Amino acid sequence: MKRIIALCLTAMMLSGCAAAAIQGATRASDNAKILANEDAAAAGDVEAQMKMADAHCCTIAGSAGVFNNQKATEWYCKAARQNEPRAFYELGRIYSGDLVRGINGPAKAAAMLTEQPENKPLALMWFNLAAAAGYEDAADEAEDLREDMTAPEILQANLRQKNWSAQACEWNDVYPGRKL
Repeated sequence: MKRIIALCLTAMMLSGCAAAAIQGATRASDNAKILANEDAAAAGDVEAQMKMADAHCCTIAGSAGVFNNQKATEWYCKAARQNEPRAFYELGRIYSGDLVRGINGPAKAAAMLTEQPENKPLALMWFNLAAAAGYEDAADEAEDLREDMTAPEILQANLRQKNWSAQACEWNDVYPGRKL
């Protein structure tokens, strides 16, 4: 029994070390993506804009190291204005309060323990646009979000969608009290 407990404790400690190593490697990779894609993204290349957004996205703190919600949404918005379906989806995810992607266990745990900003009507608008553009999973995300919204919020999302390109898109515009 003592051996099993010792093995479990060792495994838990090593998983923490592995998570830190993976997170460090991910940040280095994200920095490399930023350097490699900055010029093309600024010139309007949608693929480069998505890579820039992905590299900056996202943190529950708003900004931490390479992760910066304002920069991520800036690039996703530029790609969305060029009708990139995944940009629509990612903006829906961010504004629904889902700021942590992937297998980042510590960040997911922290997100569950803290209140994340959300703008449900805006998130639903983005998910609806992604679904209309055929992005897989967007319709399910929209349906799940609708279940957690009031009728006036859903109406607001539908009205926003009619003139979606004029809606606030970047983090600092959506959450002016949480500027980064």
